[in-house]
Amino acid sequence: CTVTFGDPDDAATGPGGTTAPGGGDVEGGGSTTGTTTIDDIERGETVRWDVSRPITAESVGLGESMAVVQVPDGAAEVELTLPDGTWTTTAEELTIQPRRGYVSAINVFRTLSGGQAVHDQLVADAQVLGFPRSQVDRWLDDLPASLDASRAGGTRARTGINGSNGDVETSVQISHEPGPGGDESVRLWYVISPVVPD
Repeated sequence: CTVTFGDPDDAATGPGGTTAPGGGDVEGGGSTTGTTTIDDIERGETVRWDVSRPITAESVGLGESMAVVQVPDGAAEVELTLPDGTWTTTAEELTIQPRRGYVSAINVFRTLSGGQAVHDQLVADAQVLGFPRSQVDRWLDDLPASLDASRAGGTRARTGINGSNGDVETSVQISHEPGPGGDESVRLWYVISPVVPD
């Protein structure tokens, strides 16, 4: 995961316009050249979307129901521009949800091995996704109890952390099998909710 910070004023947009992913002004018949569509993602292109502005469902090839993107070789590169920084990750699975003609949620799923590796990833993510560092640290502190032998065979351990960056809402659900070795495969489910017009 890479986190970069930039000046939000650098984003390409028309005055008062809705920016399509890739910087094209959608309102008033503007260009959407450079938009990464779902078809592009399924062909292996990087998801490059500016979630700090509304993204029309049509501009990315999204219909009226959730799209389960067929991620090539189980790895899609994702680069999302938020109001204060850019979040970059690799998605093993990717789904995109619409609402009222706009992209309302981007669900990114990935798996990491080892509690410390997950913690390090979440600390890096927290810088741009706005996760409270104290909650990330608490997850790592609580991990040993969930890996105790007495928990083996129990309900999957789940922890949710909510954040935000400007008007973009973010969250991550961390889950793993309880009991010894449960942290060998930790599932991260990120939800990034782009700005949607009222």
